[in-house]
Amino acid sequence: MAELTRYETYKPSGIDWIGEVPIDWKMLRIKNVASIVNGSTPSSSVEEYWDGDIIWATPGDFNKFDKIIDDSESKITEAGYKSCGTSMVPVGSVVITTRAPIGNVLIAGKELCTNQGCKSLVPNRIESRFLYYIISISSIELNILGQGTTFLELSKESLGTFKLPLPKYDEQLAIANYLDDQTQKIDQLIANKKAQVEKLKELRQIEINNAVTKGLNPNTEMKDSGIEWLGKIPKHWEVKRLKNILLNINSGDGISNDELVEDGEIEVYGGNGVMGYTDKFNSDGKVIIIGRVGAKCGVTYLVDKKIWISDNALQSRTYQNYEFVYYLIDAMNLNNYANQNAQPLITGGILKGLYAALPPKNEQVEIADFLQQRTTAIDQLIKNIEAQIEKLQELRKIRIYEAVTGKIKVNAYAEKTA
Repeated sequence: MAELTRYETYKPSGIDWIGEVPIDWKMLRIKNVASIVNGSTPSSSVEEYWDGDIIWATPGDFNKFDKIIDDSESKITEAGYKSCGTSMVPVGSVVITTRAPIGNVLIAGKELCTNQGCKSLVPNRIESRFLYYIISISSIELNILGQGTTFLELSKESLGTFKLPLPKYDEQLAIANYLDDQTQKIDQLIANKKAQVEKLKELRQIEINNAVTKGLNPNTEMKDSGIEWLGKIPKHWEVKRLKNILLNINSGDGISNDELVEDGEIEVYGGNGVMGYTDKFNSDGKVIIIGRVGAKCGVTYLVDKKIWISDNALQSRTYQNYEFVYYLIDAMNLNNYANQNAQPLITGGILKGLYAALPPKNEQVEIADFLQQRTTAIDQLIKNIEAQIEKLQELRKIRIYEAVTGKIKVNAYAEKTA
């Protein structure tokens, strides 16, 4: 970092979030440095338009790529391409999502076209990577330009008016080289941290699974449970169906959007956990909640307070130790038993028929206490690492912002690393 300096003189950019820029930099609109190309979608009812070899990018493809997009989940045929208003853009084009959400950005690694949820910027006076890096930190400002009631959409005209700081081309190239180097290093650190988090989550689940199926005494005599997921269990434990462990397995109650209030004090639990707040409750005291439908179908929560449980979740009580039963259900990975319809669904009937191992109550308490200590410790480690990831992500944005707005001068650094 010793090679980095500041420029000698600066001038106001006229844009609040950019601030001052080097005196010889220009402020130009996107439409003055790149051609803006719209996307479109062939008719979904015509089979011959689909499953071709033309890359057809949509906003849903963006989370599968890092910086460069060179494929798409759906592809179209030549007939599909000719049937709609989408256009092919060359390698090096900057592709940006302009609805649901606005501001995700990638560089085309192959010739491609997009649907109407994206727009492509074909550079003519700006280096592709330099443009990519500016757009990558501009999502807030681009969202401000979005319009619409059902969802925000960034029009071609509004995108074209977006102003960018623009140095000479050789400086753009130097900045892009510098940022390639810096972001690659930071991204590797982030990837390492995320791998640590995943290993800790795996360890957490292993601790839970072992404790609720094997107990805490490694020397205890074991027996075959007769249940595949349980395997061998302590000899003195019982195998029971969940209908004999859980009481009154029922869905929660429906709640309308009008009944959700921002300043409500009562949490509303749905299939994906807390989904909002309200002023009323339908549960008070300890209750086990299981996501009934959706992406987190089978995810389990233990709550001990006034809450509202929606009809997207199952609720139950137990005469056993609540904390143990919570960990027990967590270990069962209930999503594997869900009906795989348009979206996963688990019913009370399915739940009641599943088998689990049940130790005596005194062991339930010991296991629950042990797991509470272990999972709390692991969760804190995960929280600490996730905080480090957030700081690295913020550092990444700062590095990009400083470089593309001229707060630092990177020519010498880039020349040495190019």
